[in-house]
Amino acid sequence: MPDQILLKQQKGNILLLTFNHEKAQNPFSEALQDAVTAAIAEAENDDNINAIVLYGGENRSFSVGGDFKEAVELGDPAIIANALNKVVDLYVAILKCTKPVIAAVDKHAIGMGFQVAILVDYRICTETTSFIMPELKNGVACTLGCAMTEYLHGRFIMQEICYEGNKIPINNLIHWKIVNETVTESTLVERAIEKAKQYGAYPSKAFRGTKRINNSRFIKLLEEVRQHTIDVHTDVFISKEHRRHMENILGRNKS
Repeated sequence: MPDQILLKQQKGNILLLTFNHEKAQNPFSEALQDAVTAAIAEAENDDNINAIVLYGGENRSFSVGGDFKEAVELGDPAIIANALNKVVDLYVAILKCTKPVIAAVDKHAIGMGFQVAILVDYRICTETTSFIMPELKNGVACTLGCAMTEYLHGRFIMQEICYEGNKIPINNLIHWKIVNETVTESTLVERAIEKAKQYGAYPSKAFRGTKRINNSRFIKLLEEVRQHTIDVHTDVFISKEHRRHMENILGRNKS
């Protein structure tokens, strides 16, 4: 694992947080979740920071999802509950940040990576970025993904995203406002910092007060589904239904 699982760079009054998992796909391990949660909370209280950019790194994915290997393999309800609580805690931490948060999304935003991206205030990606919520088709519960996408985009779009579980075409990403704009890979970070500077220059009391009130409703939703998420994931992981499903798929692919 890298010495620093999260890289921090201050660009004037903008804090660039770069996910730095040892794997270029940037799975959200517990260590990465903890580091992002702590960094955002610290930035919220730092008067020298006006806005935050989340980035997966050059030639790396934003994130391909959560790393629940230990929870799945051990099948211990307490470990599963801790893993899911960590996820919700990260989401709430992002929403509690009243300063502007921008996502620079490249390569893949899958599952939990997708969900982190839609929590922020503005999302920029490239033409080839893959946004996928594949949990249900892979036999994993998608309680958070469904709740979040329905809250943001409505029930029918949620069903298209979560029940189909396919890569979302770029036109739909823009039309549904999952992505605000697309740029070239070489200008992704530059554009994200530019947008962060724009939002960060707004009068802070008005912006931060508005964001705090608006996001309080989103936070309430996440807290309402927290225990349900733990319960459903525990049932799925202990039953090993998802493993049998994947073994069946692999078996069919070999035949």
